[in-house]
Parts: sequence; C-alpha cells; structure tokens
Amino acid sequence: MHPSQWSLRNRLTLAIMLVAALGIGASDFAANTELKSFLVNQVDTQLKGVAIGSIDRLARAGIDPNSDDSGKKTTNNSPIQTVRPLRGVPTATAVTLLDAQGRVLGQLGGDINSPLSPTTFAGMTIAQVNATNGKPFTIHGQGSDSEMRAIALALPTNLGSFIVSVSLDSVDRTLNELWWLFFLISLIVLLLIGLASRYVINVSLRPLVDVEVTAAAIAEGDLTARLPESKGTTEVGRLSRSLNTMLARIEDSFAVKAASESKLRRFVADASHELRTPLTAIRGFAELHRQGAVSGEEKTKELISRIEKESIRMGSLVEDLLFLARSDEALPLTQEPVDIKHLLEESVASARAAGPDHPIAIECDDELFVLGDNKRVHQAVANLLANARTHTPSGTPIKVLAHAGENEVTISVSDTGPGLSEADQERIFERFFRADPSRVRSAGEGSGLGLSIVDAIMKAHGGSVSVTSVLGEGATFTLHFPITSD
Repeated sequence: MHPSQWSLRNRLTLAIMLVAALGIGASDFAANTELKSFLVNQVDTQLKGVAIGSIDRLARAGIDPNSDDSGKKTTNNSPIQTVRPLRGVPTATAVTLLDAQGRVLGQLGGDINSPLSPTTFAGMTIAQVNATNGKPFTIHGQGSDSEMRAIALALPTNLGSFIVSVSLDSVDRTLNELWWLFFLISLIVLLLIGLASRYVINVSLRPLVDVEVTAAAIAEGDLTARLPESKGTTEVGRLSRSLNTMLARIEDSFAVKAASESKLRRFVADASHELRTPLTAIRGFAELHRQGAVSGEEKTKELISRIEKESIRMGSLVEDLLFLARSDEALPLTQEPVDIKHLLEESVASARAAGPDHPIAIECDDELFVLGDNKRVHQAVANLLANARTHTPSGTPIKVLAHAGENEVTISVSDTGPGLSEADQERIFERFFRADPSRVRSAGEGSGLGLSIVDAIMKAHGGSVSVTSVLGEGATFTLHFPITSD
C-alpha cells in the first residue's frame, strides 16, 4: 500500500519514529566520537608521562653512546641498546630505541595485549622525529589492522631517538562494547517513543473521530447531531464550536426550507381550491344556459349576474395572488406624505357602503402624516375593515383609531366580535389561513389573502402589523409605521 493511502494516525507515527531515529542516531554518533576523543586524550597523557619520565631517567643516568651496559668504552660507536627504567616490566606501553638513521636498536614493553613489531618504527630518522614536535600521532601496526598511538622524542645526546607507543585495541574494544550498548538503549528508547507518540496521537485525533461520527450521523439524516463541547482555548475547541454553529445553521436552513416547501404546497393547494370554486360555479351556470335549463329573461339575467359575481371573485383572487408574488420579490412603493385622517375617512366611507350593517367610528389625531405609498396604505386599512366585517356578526361596531407616538404612528381597527384563539393569532397572517374555514363568505371576500396582503404592505414600509384578541371579546389589528428621523 502506498504511504499516501495510510491513515493519518499511521503517517504521524511513522514521521515521529523517523525523526526520533535520526535524532537518536546523531546523538549516539556524537557521543561515540566524543568518547573516542576522550579515551585517545587519556592515552596521549599516558604516553607523555612515560616519555618525559624516560628522558629524565636517561639524563640522570648520564648515558654515553660510546659506553656499553657496564659503563665501559666501546669502539664500534654503537649507542646504548637498552632503556633501564622499562627493562623487565610487562606493560602495554612500549619504548622503541632508534639510532640517528632510524635503525631499531632495541625495544622494551608492549608485552600486554598485542606484541609490537620491531619494524613498526624502523626508518624513522632524527629529522622525522623532530618534525612531530613531540606531539602524539596515530600509526597502523605492520601486519595488523590495529592502530597505535605514539610519541617520538630525540635522545639527549641527539645521536638517536626513542618512541613511546601503546596499542589502541583496548580503546576500540571499549568503543565497540559501548556501541552495542548505545544501540540497545536506542532501540528501547525508540520503542518507548513510538508507544508514547501513538497514545498521544490517538488522544489528539479523538476529536476527528467525533467529527467523523457526527458527519456520518448527519449523512444518515440526523440533523440534530453535534460535536462534544471542548474548551474554546484550544484549536479543537474552536473547531468544534465553529462546526456546531455551522451545523445549527444548516439545520435551521433545512427547517426553513421544509417549512417553506410545506407552506408552498399548502399555498398551491389552497389557491387551486379557491380558483376551482368560482370556475366550477361559472362552468355550471354556463352549462345550464347551454342546455336551456334556464328560460325567461329574468332568470337569464340572474344566471348572468351569478356568473359575473363569480368572475369578479376569481379576478380579485388572481389580483391578490399576483400582488403577493410581487411582494415576495420587491414590492414597488412610492414615498410621499400620506394624510392619515383623510385616508381613514375615505376607507371608512367605502366600508360603510359595502357593509352598512356594521357601525364604524373614527378617532384620529389632527395633522397626522406618515411617509409611504398612499394607495397601499389605503389597501391595508380597507383589508382590515373588510376582515372585521367578514368575521363579525351584523350590527357589531367597529372602531378605527390612529395615534402618533414617540417612535411610531399606529392605526388600529377593533371589533367586539368572537375574537381569536392564541393558536389562530400566531397563524392569522399566513396566506389562505382561515380561523373559521366552514363559514360561508360573500362574493369577493374571504379568500384568506387579505391579512397576508396587509402584512406584506407593512413590511414593504419597514413597519409591521400585530393582533391582540381574547375569545368572545373581539380583536384589534394594529398597523405600526416607524418614525424615522433624517
């Protein structure tokens, strides 16, 4: 499987393990290098101590290159062959004596670990010895892969030199043993890091698991699913809060959409029903006339009158539907001062003519104006008066009150009819809603759109319409026009 197809948990764990392995490897290498340097420095200190001690002993002994071991003069000009301070002492440190031309004259020590080959330093002249400046150096043993650390110094007589050396096999063995120890410790530490990182990653990714579960629940249709609340100070907490806010808005949007679709279906069904009723009546009357079922001039006039009334009712309903459709997009209004008192007098006069059985009283402040569309405000008041006449018995008084407050101008239409229940008050401004759907209505009235039109007109003016009612005590519809200061 390609790494890109691995889970995020596995990729994070692998990345942490690789970084940890690189870090541990680098630290092991640095520690091994530093330890080797330390051990070699220790060897160098040992070599310098032995070399200085040997020179001091040779100087105090007054060694003559023309004398033999017993102090007698020799005639072959051969330097001394031995170094007394190391004679017969088994040690890992070796002292090699060379003449001025680099010939090996003798060797002491080096008995421990690996014996030193007599030819290791052969050919090292006085000039080469002086070139080392008395500093330790590393040399490979002849016939062996081992390394030696050595320091070369000239004899006091300057007729030869001696080299103090020691094998680095013990240093190499120590480093090898420590390398395996470092390797074992590194594996254990890497394993612990892997386990700890896996645990931390699992804990850190737990909110993503919650997101996955919540998303799956929403995909299955549960729009109420939410993420567990976390502290807002963390990235996960802020993400959870943002996602929950988004999910709440999505749920609200779906709820609004469902309500809108339900409302649209109900609207279409009610509109179809309202249009079908006058159409059915018109069709029935026309069928009677076609079949000759109605004879005589008077009956024919009555039949035509009924067809005309149903046509008027259907035309009024179509106009109301068109008005509401335009108001959903943007109702065009003219902005002009509207004389409320004059408008109410005209509206009440028309209402009295249409419903003489309902006494209507007016109470209005003098010089009362609002800014708006005179025709639409007149339509809103007329619809409220028509609603009061339609839903109250004959003889029920109606009162129209207009008043200017601090922040708004109000126009209220009150009656003392049967009133509305609280449930009906919440839905009274819905299209085609009827608090009493079984009641018979007169032609041209009672389509269920009048109050919806009032609501649309008030919203277009930046205002609102409200209703207060008590069952058996009547109802009051109020238009609210806000007063805006320029």
